[in-house]
Amino acid sequence: DYTSLSNDDHEGRYDQGGHDAASDSAHALFVRATYLVCHRLISSWKTDLNTSLAALELLSGLARINIPEQDALECKRAVKWLCDYIVTQCSRPPPAHSKDLHSSIVAAFQTCVTWLVHHPYLLGDKECLATVVEVAELGISGTKSQNRASDIPVMKEDKDLSPASRRVRDAAEHLLSVVLEQVGYFPNACGAESLSTLLDEANLVMQCNSWNGEDISTQDAVQAFRYFVIDQSVILGILEEPLGNDQDPQPTVTVLIRCPSNKAAWTLQLRHLPRHKSGQVQRSANPGRPMAMEDQGTRNDSKPCFFPDSIDRIPLCAADRSIPAVESIAGDERAAMELDRLSRLMESQADLERDLDKQATNDQSYHVEFECTPPEPCTEFQTARLILSHLGFLSIPALKAAVDSPVPRLVALENDGIGFVQDLEALDRLSPRTNDTILAFYVRAGQNKAEHIVHNALAGDLTPLYLELLAALGWPVQVATHPGWTGDVNTSWKVTAAEQVDHRDHRDPGPGPARFNGEHSVLYWADVASELAIVVPSQLQDQSLPDVISRPSSAQGAAFLVPESGQSGQSGSGPNSGAFERASNDRNSLKRNQERLERAPTSLSLELDQEQTARRKLGRTQGSGGGAEQKVVLVWLESMEDADFFPLGDLVSGVNNVCLLIFIHPLASGLLRVKLSGHIGKMNFATPLVDGMVVSRRAVGPLVRQTALNMCRRKRLEADTYQPPHVRRKLKIQDMVQKYRSHMTEAEFYAHLFNSPRL
Repeated sequence: DYTSLSNDDHEGRYDQGGHDAASDSAHALFVRATYLVCHRLISSWKTDLNTSLAALELLSGLARINIPEQDALECKRAVKWLCDYIVTQCSRPPPAHSKDLHSSIVAAFQTCVTWLVHHPYLLGDKECLATVVEVAELGISGTKSQNRASDIPVMKEDKDLSPASRRVRDAAEHLLSVVLEQVGYFPNACGAESLSTLLDEANLVMQCNSWNGEDISTQDAVQAFRYFVIDQSVILGILEEPLGNDQDPQPTVTVLIRCPSNKAAWTLQLRHLPRHKSGQVQRSANPGRPMAMEDQGTRNDSKPCFFPDSIDRIPLCAADRSIPAVESIAGDERAAMELDRLSRLMESQADLERDLDKQATNDQSYHVEFECTPPEPCTEFQTARLILSHLGFLSIPALKAAVDSPVPRLVALENDGIGFVQDLEALDRLSPRTNDTILAFYVRAGQNKAEHIVHNALAGDLTPLYLELLAALGWPVQVATHPGWTGDVNTSWKVTAAEQVDHRDHRDPGPGPARFNGEHSVLYWADVASELAIVVPSQLQDQSLPDVISRPSSAQGAAFLVPESGQSGQSGSGPNSGAFERASNDRNSLKRNQERLERAPTSLSLELDQEQTARRKLGRTQGSGGGAEQKVVLVWLESMEDADFFPLGDLVSGVNNVCLLIFIHPLASGLLRVKLSGHIGKMNFATPLVDGMVVSRRAVGPLVRQTALNMCRRKRLEADTYQPPHVRRKLKIQDMVQKYRSHMTEAEFYAHLFNSPRL
């Protein structure tokens, strides 16, 4: 048991015989921090949500650290502790189960994913793999198949699904999918920008032998595929034509697999021998006639006897007469005519066979046409039927609806339905990862006007430390050719061909970081579970309100001070009720703000009044979910006093999705001071950055990025209606099943497999 290791035993490994120089190494700090945090997490921190989340965020950060002399046993121990923490939390009595408890379990699953992705060798350990799979089973079903090694395992079909909550089940499913698909394979050949293949139906059809070289639309390419859905969660698009790079006449099938976790393309070939042995088999188009043997054996001319010679002398018994002659049961005249016709056909065939036998006996000459030749190899195969049969989905029970599921395990989709192609493209544009955005602004000393702040992105005299920070947050990508998140749903998760990119509208952004404003380029970062776009706005977004100039800012800096008298009507001087409210032109809100007590400038907190809080809660039920896309605002300040007057409402539209403001101020020493501003609530901040912290220029980039990601994850944990990305994709697949399912009987389904689609 890993948790039984005492603190004294652990310390003794490194401090035997006094102080060891190795105890000051990064490896020793990694081991001690991991042990201390895991031990406290299970023993005393498990009942406090914020402390548990901070501990889990620290463990995620430790997992990302690349230490050359890292001990595999310590990493295995950390994963075992995380799994023990999940088991402990799930095993608490029902009265203790709450939203906070389930949030901590979900966060622990996410931390476990981070550890396994960054340490894939852990799954090579038999015990570690069993522990991870067991805790995934616990999260999905609510119980383990084996509580002890001596117990008889309970099969999946015999278990009652009773997970701790829907969120816990979704997090466990995500862990299992990452273990099966991503651990050891991320990033894939497409890079970190996409978990899915970039191929679609049109690309695959244009690689077939039957393609004539003309451009083909997606609508036409889809008609060459067969579409099936397995368990209402996996769409199989099957192309039965072999690709042009395959010359062997083997059964070949190309499959586009769309599942909740990604989209993958596979080409499968049915071979009787492995590829490395196929070339050893000698094949000849005409092997020739074998040489005749010199010693010919004696030929036996006796005819085979199927019955004994004495059969005619055996008297018939009653059983022999029980089967009447066929003529005696003819019945009507029509049946008698059919029997007579059948008798004549049999006699004609018998005469023909006797004539052929006599001709073959009398003619002993050689004829070329009588030579035995092998048939031509088959080049057309019904590979959709073959692969579905090999996967075990063509059984009768799989094609019938069950009591607990009105939809069979395997259903066919009608790919010629109206809107089918559009729904496929919409499914491909549902990312299997979370997507968030960092909006970066540069504020010169004394600036508090939104138009002046965004204009700084065009300047070329910004401090190199700010540009260095941006470069540390992510890498640059082109919006048109980028398959991931770009900060805008209209341009994300689709790739535009190079010849379709319009270069006429490419204006010179100048020497500043405005080139990353999201129009043509952005900064991007991604891991196996998250996507992050870093956008540097260079112009104000269009506002829908007519009196934009006269309305107060939705957020005015970090402190949100009550305005001085006589300034409430000026833009940017009278703050509204907080940074995270919907933009409003209601002048009465200013009167409510003036009655509020003045907050200290160092509080760095945002709050909502009761009316706006109620509106925000009502808005959660309308599909936004309070967690789909979160925004973090990063502000570089030349003067820290300007944080109190930062016009967030004028710079960012939809500030309700802004979950955190990070202010960075350079000090004379070369270090950077950090100030944070977030919601008043249960989850207002996240680690590793802390309000008032001073960090170095080398560490500030990764710390800002990780703080932004952790804060976005916390806001999703807090949202009641949030659906993880793989759940949204699964629901989209189920919606397509309901819209395009082909209702066929078992016999019609089997007959459908023998009809090949044609372009």
